[in-house]
Amino acid sequence: MGSFSDNFRKRYAGAGNQNNTNIEFECNNCLKMFSFEYRNITLNSFGDIEFDPEPECPRCGSTVDITFSDYGQHKIETMLTKGQIKTKK
Repeated sequence: MGSFSDNFRKRYAGAGNQNNTNIEFECNNCLKMFSFEYRNITLNSFGDIEFDPEPECPRCGSTVDITFSDYGQHKIETMLTKGQIKTKK
């Protein structure tokens, strides 16, 4: 991202809904970026992040070839450091 978009994102981070349940993903299969709404995020016993429901690309339906966007990765890291993601036992 460029410095303008980074500054814009930082300025307005937290200005909206604090309980936002959207994460941005990128599909490596069809090269589409999409926003995914989840009900719950947990860490399993191996430290892997699990979403309920499982994210899938709305364009091609892939569940394997998706990764976090830069903003999605930042949001997940923030949630982890604030203890907002529960651990499954």
